[in-house]
Amino acid sequence: MQTHSKTTDVARVTLVVPGKLWEDVKRLVPVGRRSQLVTEALEAEVNRRQQQELLENIRQFQDYLFSKYGESPSCVHDINQMREERDAEIAGLR
Repeated sequence: MQTHSKTTDVARVTLVVPGKLWEDVKRLVPVGRRSQLVTEALEAEVNRRQQQELLENIRQFQDYLFSKYGESPSCVHDINQMREERDAEIAGLR
């Protein structure tokens, strides 16, 4: 979470929120802290959406790679065999 100092550029905006939500904010958040609450909530939401966008880009790239190269063979058997060989080697050292 970023905190903003008074020297950063700011934009004044007008927001429209449901009345009940605003009443809760007024009841729960001190007057001098409301802008910070909105800023933190917006930063969290923007971050969440950026992460979603990155994830979608990764999925599209996966689809591209699959369409270009097809499905890769599984390497699980090879890895298990290497582990067994390593374990046998280690066991022989003792």
